[in-house]
Amino acid sequence: MIDFDDFATGTYIVGDEWAQYGVNISVDSNRNLKGDKQASLPLRLFDSNCRPQGSSDKSLPKCSGGDHDLATGDAFGTEAQGNVLIIQEDNSKRKDRSNLGNPDDDARGGTITFHFEQAIKDLKLGFLDFDDRDRGEGFIRFYAGADDTEAAMTFNLSSVEALVNPDFTGDNSLRIFASLDMAIQRLEVEYPGSGAITHLEYSQIAPGGSRNWGDSKDSHLF
Repeated sequence: MIDFDDFATGTYIVGDEWAQYGVNISVDSNRNLKGDKQASLPLRLFDSNCRPQGSSDKSLPKCSGGDHDLATGDAFGTEAQGNVLIIQEDNSKRKDRSNLGNPDDDARGGTITFHFEQAIKDLKLGFLDFDDRDRGEGFIRFYAGADDTEAAMTFNLSSVEALVNPDFTGDNSLRIFASLDMAIQRLEVEYPGSGAITHLEYSQIAPGGSRNWGDSKDSHLF
């Protein structure tokens, strides 16, 4: 299981934080930074354990950047998801583009890619707040090889019906995608707009083709 609670809220994710486990993450956002050498907006951690709009529960912090649609917990029929992975918006309103403001997911979305050093199977993906379908379709793409240019399998985000909280189909919706039983080395999640990834769960395939090293399922909690 990969989640993001071992890092502080607001941490910018470079992508090699989990390289020791054979996982790297990259991003290609749909909105380039103006006047900056960076190719696209970065990945960042957002605290989804935040106060929903209209709530008087002072035990929870306010949702950063006004992102009430990324809040999780009892009010939305979900377990609190803690830190989730977002493409950070530039809401700094400053000339200094190295400071992008408070954690806040970008409304134009983009593609988050997970690169696996070894092949994996039995993938489960949690994603939060899929409500920008008017901006276009989102996709989950699976690549059998790390350098493959053509996806072995593609799914529309809108076709994922495994809603944890079916009363919330857009804002604050938590969906779980379970992949087919196939081996992959790269995963792309393309958001047409705002949204977040809550966690990733998978089984590694050991060299030589056996499912795992040893008898037990090999998993990582970050």
